[in-house]
Amino acid sequence: MLHPYQELIDLLSETPRRLQSMLRDRETSGHGGETPLARIVAHLAAVEALMRQRILRMVAHDTPYFRAVDLADTAESVSSLAEALERLGHERGDTLTTLMTLSLKDWERRAIHERLGEVTVEDLVEQLVEHDRLHLEQVEQLLAGQEPAWPPEPS
Repeated sequence: MLHPYQELIDLLSETPRRLQSMLRDRETSGHGGETPLARIVAHLAAVEALMRQRILRMVAHDTPYFRAVDLADTAESVSSLAEALERLGHERGDTLTTLMTLSLKDWERRAIHERLGEVTVEDLVEQLVEHDRLHLEQVEQLLAGQEPAWPPEPS
């Protein structure tokens, strides 16, 4: 039987590959300092860790409370785009492993979010998919020479 949340899991698994493909011709090694592309990818990795931590809390505890976080401040400093891509790959792999081990009931577990109110694990995963989509658009804009909007909304 196909996992009912497989589509969400598949969408999440594609983001690191899409970024690798989009950024293949960019300088991804060396010590050129943090670029806007590296900043976006590092931000994705940091948000990934935050969301996975929230999911794990929701599974372990009954209705935890989450404060809104300014996502613009979540990116850790990276020395290169390659480092950011590697970090995102590891973080996303850990999240996918977590999601694949959840029971169907775990996907329905709830939390209270300071800004969003009641959310489920499924809601958080859907937010993560949408967050990826928005930042993939930002990367496309940067690659096309456009200035994308920053910062993202609090979550």
